[in-house]
Amino acid sequence: MKHLFILISFLYSSFTFSSELQSFDEFITDFYKSFSSRQLHKISEQHFHPNVQFIFGNHVMVPGNSKKVESTLASIIEALEEDGYQKSVIRSISKTQSGSNFVVATVFFDRIKTNNKQLDSMCSTYSAVNLNGEWKILTWLPSKPKTKVSCF
Repeated sequence: MKHLFILISFLYSSFTFSSELQSFDEFITDFYKSFSSRQLHKISEQHFHPNVQFIFGNHVMVPGNSKKVESTLASIIEALEEDGYQKSVIRSISKTQSGSNFVVATVFFDRIKTNNKQLDSMCSTYSAVNLNGEWKILTWLPSKPKTKVSCF
C-alpha cells in the first residue's frame, strides 16, 4: 500500500510538472507574439516581474516597475526596427525546472525583417516563476546561437 501511494504521488507530480511546462510554453509563445505585435504595455504588465533583470552583455538593468519595463522594451523595439525588424518566430523552447513553480528556459528564434527576410537568429534564456498560477519572467539573457541550428 505504501508503494502504491508513492507511485500515485510520483505520477501526480509528473503530470503537474508536465502541465506547468506546457503552460510555460503557452506563456512564452504569447510573449513572443505580443512582442512582435508591439503590445509593450501588455508585456510589461503580464509577462514580467517588476524587478526583472535584463542581462544584455555587460549591462544589467533592473527596471523596478512595469512602466520602466515598458520603456526598456520600447528601446529594444526601436533599435530592432532600425534594422528592419518586423517579428520573431520561435524555432524551439528548451527548458529545465528546479522546482514546481520555477523554469529556466532557452528560446531559439529567428528575427524577421519587414521584407520577410531573416534579420538574424538569436537565443534568449529566461528564468520564470509561477506566482498564483501566472508565469512571470525574472531574468532575460539574450545570446547568439552557437551554431545555425542550436543555442548551445
